[in-house]
Amino acid sequence: MSPSLPPCRFERDVALSTKAYYGIGGEARFMAYPSSPAECAALLCWNRSEGLPLAVVGSGSNTIFSDHPFPGTVLSLEGMAAIRRTGPLELFVEAGVENTALAEELLRLGIGGGEWLYRLPGRIGGAVRMNARCFGGEISAVCTEVQVLSGEGAFRSMKPEEVFLGYKETSLMHAPSIVLGVRLRFPGFCPKAEIEGRMREHLEERLRKHHFDHPSCGSVFKNNYSAGRPSGSIFEELGCKGMREGGARVSHHHANFIFNESGATALDVLSLAGRMRRLARERANVGLELELECIGLFAKAQLEACGVGAVADLHDPERCWAGLLEYPSSTGSPMQSAAAFPRILLEGPLTGYGTAGRMFPSGVEVRLEQLAAVSEAAGNPADLFLRWHTSSPLPPAFRAAPPLGEGEEPFTDTLWRYGVSELFIGGGRGEGAYLEFEMAPGGRWVAIRFDAPRRRSAGHETPSPGHWREGLAVRFDEGGFSMSFSYALLEPFITVLADGGHLLPVQCAASTGSGTLGLFPWWRECEEPSDFHRPGRFFPAVLL
Repeated sequence: MSPSLPPCRFERDVALSTKAYYGIGGEARFMAYPSSPAECAALLCWNRSEGLPLAVVGSGSNTIFSDHPFPGTVLSLEGMAAIRRTGPLELFVEAGVENTALAEELLRLGIGGGEWLYRLPGRIGGAVRMNARCFGGEISAVCTEVQVLSGEGAFRSMKPEEVFLGYKETSLMHAPSIVLGVRLRFPGFCPKAEIEGRMREHLEERLRKHHFDHPSCGSVFKNNYSAGRPSGSIFEELGCKGMREGGARVSHHHANFIFNESGATALDVLSLAGRMRRLARERANVGLELELECIGLFAKAQLEACGVGAVADLHDPERCWAGLLEYPSSTGSPMQSAAAFPRILLEGPLTGYGTAGRMFPSGVEVRLEQLAAVSEAAGNPADLFLRWHTSSPLPPAFRAAPPLGEGEEPFTDTLWRYGVSELFIGGGRGEGAYLEFEMAPGGRWVAIRFDAPRRRSAGHETPSPGHWREGLAVRFDEGGFSMSFSYALLEPFITVLADGGHLLPVQCAASTGSGTLGLFPWWRECEEPSDFHRPGRFFPAVLL
């Protein structure tokens, strides 16, 4: 694909008003629709090399886009909308799944505890990012894991305590990152009639409050609990119902809702929100925080009136950018001076792959770390540069290979017959050579080089430890097992980008030895029979 075009499905010149509940927004140069973590990472890398501003949107249910054209890329998560059952009461949910679709899937499965998500506008990624709550439910109460792609391309799993900070606040709101998937565990099974009844009650409550009368994003401001009453009550006391600014009007039924009643602009909505916030501060002595996410280029005074943090525009000091993952000033490769080593490239649990692998055993986690900067490693190519580690829970998740006999070589050609953790390296863009490494509890391992999918390189038809005497270190302990690689071994598989950045395609996988397969990062499609040798799907890890 041309380097001037996004490396995933995309559209040009998209009206952002069609991508947000408010029906407001200028035109975006690119709207991209990645369908996997690998495509998301590739898009971030491409966008940075192009020096474009980058924004992320779910369904636009809590977003107000600027009226100005957006000269960069808007990443839409709607292409990542799969739900996988990973346990009796547990689901792995991609970030692009609509909240209502998740509630309906829980109903189908007879699982209770997610009824509050029904007709809650938005997608699950946004719900996690802002710690959504309503009708007594809160996403932090059922979330057990959040998988996040950082702005610099690292992909890792985060624990709930790392993410959720309190009422409608998370660490993700203060860091350049994208929620790509979450693991949710619900309290128990429930008769479907009871689930349907609660879902119906929640819908009726929304209709009674006229939530859907006109385009809006629901509550404009968060509640300030120190005030002792909801923001809507404060605005009602201040006489805000019916207040208007251009085509924007405060709802007559809920004073914390601003409707796009008749062709409102972002300027109209934010001007009205700024007036409301000032009234609350001056007449009720209550400070309120905007709940809406502002994305794009706005007047500086407008954002300040709403209390929105922003980054000054390079060309016009009276205008500011808000809500971006990459700002126009953040061009080129990530600053290497800011990186600390070892640096995590990938970290998280394996997700089931294939029909038989939907419920991969919990507790098996992989971690891939860069041990030194590329510039330093290039000067010391024999030094270890990359470390791959697999946890080994108790009881073991892998079917054990026979124990090593005294003096027996741990390099084992037929290791795939048993439970193994696997790492693939190379095969950029699905082309060229790549490496496969396998490790198993107990000390056995194997490594093979391929010229193309499943076509072994010359001299590797029969795997031999002789190819790997240098540049590779193996370690086994009670907590798991790891393998480290020198820069010299990996350098042929590292891609140097036009902007000077470096990519290394990688993929972690595993087999328990009993037909259950896992991947990290996960893939969207699952073929039968399952096959990990698909270099075009490997994750493009960014090296600094």
